[in-house]
Amino acid sequence: MVTIIGLFFALFSVGQVGSGPREPAPVDFLTGARFHTELDQATSGTWTNVEFRDLLNKLSVERRVAILLDRRIDPTVRVPLDIVNRSLTEGIQEIARKVEAEVSIPENVVYVGPPAAVRQVRTLIELRTAELIAKSTPIPEKRRTELNRRHPVAWVDLESPGDILRRVAEQFQLKIKGEDLVPYDLWAGCRLPSATAAEALSIILIQFDLTFSWTDGGKGIELLPIPKTVVIERRPRFKSKAADALKAIQEEFPTLDARLEGTEVIVKGTIEDHEAIALLLSPNKPKKPVEKGPAPLRQRTFTLKFERVPVRAVMKKLEESSVVFVYDAAALEAAGINLDQTIDLQLEKATADEFLKAVFSPLKMSFEIDHLTVKLAPKK
Repeated sequence: MVTIIGLFFALFSVGQVGSGPREPAPVDFLTGARFHTELDQATSGTWTNVEFRDLLNKLSVERRVAILLDRRIDPTVRVPLDIVNRSLTEGIQEIARKVEAEVSIPENVVYVGPPAAVRQVRTLIELRTAELIAKSTPIPEKRRTELNRRHPVAWVDLESPGDILRRVAEQFQLKIKGEDLVPYDLWAGCRLPSATAAEALSIILIQFDLTFSWTDGGKGIELLPIPKTVVIERRPRFKSKAADALKAIQEEFPTLDARLEGTEVIVKGTIEDHEAIALLLSPNKPKKPVEKGPAPLRQRTFTLKFERVPVRAVMKKLEESSVVFVYDAAALEAAGINLDQTIDLQLEKATADEFLKAVFSPLKMSFEIDHLTVKLAPKK
């Protein structure tokens, strides 16, 4: 399904950080497979004169996907953006690049932050999780299960990260050592719909370049600066000879620490590096996907709000997503129809028929949809 969001002048009514404390939007956020499926769905839209955080909040609520904006990214910068038929992930990445940020997707949340933090966050979560399940861990099995159990985690506008951290620690029955490393700040409200202790703590602490270690048999944590190098050592699987696998890795990822040890290849890298290597060495490596054509008009939905926009401009915007309009200009002129007439429009998840009716009915025009072609005529 393709969603057109915020076409032209997206006039959002989203709570501001400065307007006083508020609960995060009461949204039934998607998790697990449904979360990732939604991120793959296409979106299109044009946003002008909208603050960055408001735009992310709008997308988050509309698509039921949790999005967390790192405190170090300016939330007030206004981001002009035009996206046509891109996946939601690609759309958020495009938005992030406008403010020199990048995107990482831990479980059930989209994290938008500084490039260095984005490259570390999933690996830090994996490291802390691996410490829980390692055979050598001193943490009892029951306690490991409790720390890996998922819970919703939320905070409201104008809460301090220290208070948030303490509440998360209380939620997972943890004592904190090193709280003084977290400076005072005020954060915007956010909700993580389903997170383990390692995920929730890592996403909060990375915003201060911090991580943690488990202490006291899993009953506590100690806050620590993130080390200079954040990597995981793994032994990738492969079907070819070890020397051939190592050569393939070194050619594709020349900066990675990869070496041969007997019949095994040892690689140190981030989670994203290891995922890319697994794909590279997979015997069933998928072929380069064939680009899909634009979705038929009747498969799209439209959510938008604008005021005093010419109908011709609406048509032009649709034409950018491969829609073709066919009409007799002389017949329209004879009927007194002016495509430069302005209209106001507000729709929520409207079908193509509902959208086109709202656009062309004020001009007393009829329409017929044939795949990506719209035939227009004066109403009889």
